[in-house]
Amino acid sequence: MHPLGEPMQHLHLLTRMGKALGVDLTEAFHRGEISAEDWAGMITSCRGCDAPEGCRRWLDAQERARGAPSAVLPLGQCSNAARLLHLRDGSR
Repeated sequence: MHPLGEPMQHLHLLTRMGKALGVDLTEAFHRGEISAEDWAGMITSCRGCDAPEGCRRWLDAQERARGAPSAVLPLGQCSNAARLLHLRDGSR
């Protein structure tokens, strides 16, 4: 186990991952789809990741492509992927 990462960096990563997957976490919060506790838990989960550089590289590639997320999404590595996809798919 390693120390938790810096909170603001992981908030930024989580927000970027949500955006890449079509989820606006701020809107989800305002609509009541996630609570403050849910959001804090997702950030803490992200902070516990031991490979945030993989997400950063993937997110950078998505932003450069400006298209739909690639099939090489590091879902198996992202502890919040299932929750983000649920938020995305539940709002459609």
